[in-house]
Amino acid sequence: MQTEFYKSYVDELRNTLQHGTKRGELSKSNAFNASNALKEATRSYSNIPMKMALSVERDQKLFESLQPLNSISGKKVNYHLKPGAHPDFDNLKDETSFENHYIISIFIDVKNSTNLFRRYNPETVANIINVIQRAAVHTVWYFDGYIQRYHGDGLFAYFGGKSISKKEATDNALTTTSFINYFMKNDLKELFNEQGIENIFARTGIDLGDDEDVLWYKAGMGDCSEITTCSLHTSLASKMQSAASNNGIVVGNNIKSNSSVSEEFFEHVRDASGKVDSYAFQIPDESFYYKQWDFNWIKYLKSLPQITEDADGNLFIKDKEQVEKERIQKLMGTAQLINTGNAFTDRSGNISSSATGIKNQDHRFHYE
Repeated sequence: MQTEFYKSYVDELRNTLQHGTKRGELSKSNAFNASNALKEATRSYSNIPMKMALSVERDQKLFESLQPLNSISGKKVNYHLKPGAHPDFDNLKDETSFENHYIISIFIDVKNSTNLFRRYNPETVANIINVIQRAAVHTVWYFDGYIQRYHGDGLFAYFGGKSISKKEATDNALTTTSFINYFMKNDLKELFNEQGIENIFARTGIDLGDDEDVLWYKAGMGDCSEITTCSLHTSLASKMQSAASNNGIVVGNNIKSNSSVSEEFFEHVRDASGKVDSYAFQIPDESFYYKQWDFNWIKYLKSLPQITEDADGNLFIKDKEQVEKERIQKLMGTAQLINTGNAFTDRSGNISSSATGIKNQDHRFHYE
């Protein structure tokens, strides 16, 4: 059985668009009779009681609809984490001290959502943005991420912590943003095209700051405070999202060097004219030149063993039985290849018949 990634979120959005309030209309939940029609029609829609369509119970059901992602993340996920609540740094809440520790920052900015106000009243726009944000938030949770802050209709999130390696956290951040971009570029675009709505897209920036480059501290005072980071690489993640193309992901060089993802998925960033834009940040006097890369997220998603593609290019998550069957078949094929004596191992440890790698040698055992 194959699972569509975000079908429940698309259904929720479709229901919002069908029953939402268009600009200048009264909410369909506010009935009125002919005797006061004129009076009601002249009221500003800003005075109409509004109601968010997404209840906590419905939100949790949406979250649970993404459980097939467990086959990729391999994690038991938590629902309803509070923004700004990274548990590894809770000790700083009541302190004035600082702490150094690596973290991965991601900034996701949703573009073109302002145009929704040309068509819909604020109530409907709020519900649309809320569902889009929840899809992103839930995906972050499934891959061990933490929502630091909501930025209008975008997000700022962290990946990493004291009990997870940089490599695993980096891979999680890349996988998370790849799925979110797929939702924005495919599922959301298809739905909005059905409704004649101008497309909305995302731009994402990701970077990793090492222990010595990230300072954790308490910002603000009292109830109006949060545990956050001060780091060049947190700032660069925000900057790099502005360098991303529509539904694109730009990452810092630390992401590329700490990830287990193959180098083939990282390409040069290019500006609007097509010129290579290699550096996200420079200090020429110190010979410091920090590179940025365009991450080919769709190619990466297609490479995951749990993902399959149909004839129309739509991606689906395979069930566990199918993944395990294909894994066994691949192992058997590799064993057969090794037995032929024509097996080669590439830099990533993959075994194939390609002579570009190192030829496998027969094992020699010495017994005393």
